[in-house]
Amino acid sequence: MDLASLQHAAVGLLSQNAHRRTFSFVHNDQKYWVKQPDAGEANIWHKIMLILSKLLKNNFFRPTVVTDPKSSLAYEARRLQELKKNGINVPAVMLRTPAYLVLEDAGTPLNVLLLNSGMRHEEKKNLLIQLSRSLADMHNRGFYHSRPALRDIAYKEGKIYFMDFEENLENSLSTEEAIVRDGFLYAHTLYRKITDPELVETVLDAYRRAVRPDLWDALTSEAQRYHVTHSLLKPLRPYLGKDGVAIFDTLKYLRQF
Repeated sequence: MDLASLQHAAVGLLSQNAHRRTFSFVHNDQKYWVKQPDAGEANIWHKIMLILSKLLKNNFFRPTVVTDPKSSLAYEARRLQELKKNGINVPAVMLRTPAYLVLEDAGTPLNVLLLNSGMRHEEKKNLLIQLSRSLADMHNRGFYHSRPALRDIAYKEGKIYFMDFEENLENSLSTEEAIVRDGFLYAHTLYRKITDPELVETVLDAYRRAVRPDLWDALTSEAQRYHVTHSLLKPLRPYLGKDGVAIFDTLKYLRQF
């Protein structure tokens, strides 16, 4: 790999794409992605979640919106390199600078494959079971994603690839707490995006069977803490939006164990 040539190609495109957080390009018949710093926007929900985290003394509610874009980009590069070194399927960091990263292409995001490609039910099930096992493998090794949404996970040449690691939980959660948080967010994204509840339960069952028993117990024990939330949401479920319904369904599923 001629990294000087790759950097020259990337720099030549940066001025044309200064307004874009990410963009792809092809160099020597290989596809790459450039990722630039981009600050998150704190909204009213982030403020509410911060207040809740303090009132309830529960860091699971602590918002992780990016406020230092360059620091976040450097953190993501470090995490990607650490995960790659430990055998987790993530995009390789080809170039790392304070202003941008150049990453290898990791394939098609799962939200595109599952929701927009016309996949058959059995194909979706097999892909999602593979995802559950891949996420469980990451957790079993003592690593976490921080936001395992379908749009942040891709599929390429028969393998699952995890992407987007800019959210830094190191100062607010222990590794086990971050893994438990991953479990909640994973169940939530499945219930929010997949319309077949039986398929979701099959997929979550695959995660349950693949993850370490102590991590599953920690996840379900955490779900038991939200008895009041679950009880309040139950009569409101027909009137809740997608996120509210997904939260209720996630708690309902996890609290049965």
